[in-house]
Amino acid sequence: MGLDRRNFLQQSLLGLVSLGVSETGLNVLSENPRFAKWLKPYLETLAQTTNRKVALLVGINHYAEKNNLKGCLNDLELQKELLVNRFGFKTQDVHLLTNRQATRENIEAAFTEYLAGNSSAEDIVVFHFSGYGSQVKIPNATEKDDTKYQLVNSLVPFDGFIRTKGNPVPNYLLQDTLNYLGRSLNTENIITCLDTSFQTSKDNVHGNYRARSYSQVAERPNPEEIAFQEQLQRNLTGKGLVAYRKILAPTGLMITAAEQNQIALEGTWHDFSAGLLTYTLTRYLWQIMPSAITQVDFKRSLESVSNRTYKQQKPTLQGKLATGKLKTALNPQENSEPAYGGEAVITSVDSKGNVNLKLVGLPLSLLDSYHEESCFSLHESAIARWIQLKSRDGITAKAQFLESIGSVDRDTFVGKLVQEKIRVTPRQQILIVALDSHLVRIERVDATSALANLERVKAGYTIGESYADCSLSKISLMIDKQEDTAAFAPEKMAYSYGLQTPQGHLLPNTAGEPNEVVKLAVNRLQPYFAKLLAAKCLECTVNNSTSTIPVSANLELASKNSLITSRSACRGVKNEDLHQALASDIQAIPVGSTIRFTINNQGDRDLYAILVGIDSLERFTTFYPLSSDTSAGSSPVPKSLKIEAQSQLTIPKPATSTATNAWEWQINQPLGQNTLYLIFSTKPWSSSLEIMAKQYAEKSTKQSEIIKLANPLEFSEAILADLHDSSAVDPALLTTNPDVYAWDVNEWASFKFVYDVV
Repeated sequence: MGLDRRNFLQQSLLGLVSLGVSETGLNVLSENPRFAKWLKPYLETLAQTTNRKVALLVGINHYAEKNNLKGCLNDLELQKELLVNRFGFKTQDVHLLTNRQATRENIEAAFTEYLAGNSSAEDIVVFHFSGYGSQVKIPNATEKDDTKYQLVNSLVPFDGFIRTKGNPVPNYLLQDTLNYLGRSLNTENIITCLDTSFQTSKDNVHGNYRARSYSQVAERPNPEEIAFQEQLQRNLTGKGLVAYRKILAPTGLMITAAEQNQIALEGTWHDFSAGLLTYTLTRYLWQIMPSAITQVDFKRSLESVSNRTYKQQKPTLQGKLATGKLKTALNPQENSEPAYGGEAVITSVDSKGNVNLKLVGLPLSLLDSYHEESCFSLHESAIARWIQLKSRDGITAKAQFLESIGSVDRDTFVGKLVQEKIRVTPRQQILIVALDSHLVRIERVDATSALANLERVKAGYTIGESYADCSLSKISLMIDKQEDTAAFAPEKMAYSYGLQTPQGHLLPNTAGEPNEVVKLAVNRLQPYFAKLLAAKCLECTVNNSTSTIPVSANLELASKNSLITSRSACRGVKNEDLHQALASDIQAIPVGSTIRFTINNQGDRDLYAILVGIDSLERFTTFYPLSSDTSAGSSPVPKSLKIEAQSQLTIPKPATSTATNAWEWQINQPLGQNTLYLIFSTKPWSSSLEIMAKQYAEKSTKQSEIIKLANPLEFSEAILADLHDSSAVDPALLTTNPDVYAWDVNEWASFKFVYDVV
């Protein structure tokens, strides 16, 4: 049994063009060095003090001639909240064009009338576009050209096609036109962000994600667009522009979501959709202050949108800032704000202390597990005010101050950031399984019925319609592998069922035998559902951006005595360690290498750690700290992995001549992506260690300290329970639902490390 050539190519191509998230959440958008080149001036430009900052934000969800998008208007909301509440833009200076308003002529008029008329040489101008991108064939200008036309990148406005008696005429906004419009402004401090892409995409839906690219290249441009571009050229001749160029360099910075041969995607998470580039950028900027940005090593990645394929959607940069290095002025007083931002921003407060929040700094992967009674704190002068979540719709939430705010001017709270203090999650996570759109009606009915009989598994919508942790998919199989795989005769084909990740990748070893019955497939896949639930449990603990515990950890290549990657608790580490706090790069480690962890506890409390690993075949392992007595008949109860206050611990311990049980942590097969969760508590682990000891006692050999977990879901749920017991949150805060866990950011820290075994 094997994948047929067509299905294999489809899976491979999807891996090359998609930027998805793993079933356990968001990771890194890019570890691409280009980010290092543009992120710092991007931030410094937004944060500088100027005469004025103006923005034009364009977003289109609904197209008459194309499948609709879902996240473009949310992109605009995210950008507006960021610009106004984080970078000092005035609300009246942020102009939005949405859906029907976003015609080609309206976008171009907004440049020539709104932006050009409201900017001076020292001002900052931001232009953002979220919608479809495409390409159009433009005839070459001279007979010397070898080809008859060139492909020009274009933005697709709401009126992207003009209806005629014949074929519709494309009405795109050419990228060269956009560059000329930028040059027509009075300032060179222009940041253009295009959350779109230009590579054609035949498939609109990629797992949980939608492509922001058209499926076909337009045969010709709209003559009116060419005439408008020529008029701009004539208007700008006095500035020394060449009359015609194949590619005109933009003024300022132009950032696009993907390289020329890649596809930009938008994701859907729990009733909320957004462009992957937009959400990654805005969440990152809410989390970290520009004053801290200037201190960090910009080789680190932004927090991302993909575990496996993050390198395949690389944001691109054109142009440069004419102003050079600008002074960051957003936070003039070093101690007036926390070094890092927050997880939510207050948008309104009423007289009864009811608060409207935007959860702009939370990982979208956490929303499904984020219970309504979670708590945040607002640091206003010397007073720490607590706010408790009451309800949520996507990233919009209603909350309430836990104490009276008295006669304080409520408007002073608007725009303030709040930080996570208590994370409340369900005691039992639910796995959401979507159904492949290729399933016929009877298959869907049978699959839904079979999934309904499983505990803690919920059958979702058709894949791409809503959030899902995985999808039950139809897999094409070759019956006779000896035949030429290029010949796809129907009689040689059979079908089975397997599980796919949210970005559409087939999970290893989940495809069944040919002509499998869907109900039997669901029963066969139950162990995989349990593994995905276990991973979801671990994922909801990750909090290196909010934990206040002063701890950091280095994953190192022991064989070369070199650093692989680092993690730190953002709000607990010292200032000189801030550059490690949000690092999330994915490194490659060759098979046969030896690795180690070096943990640094800077605090005045002892910490207790648990380490859990997941390999590319979804096999779970944990670190079992062997006691000195490993003789037959000795109790297998493990000791806690303790990191004493103000001390450092290395795992495994360096070998010495007196060590009786020294070992090396060697990287072995299988190839592919591995994930490690390093979780710290201020109290010793209890239930987790009991389960660990039980599984260790059942091992056939007991010589390795890295053991496989036979029941990873039981172990992962024990970790959640232990964190709850360690936090000891006041039960009075949990009034509506006792079936939840509550974790205090002062009592736990959880780091996630991802690396590729090559």
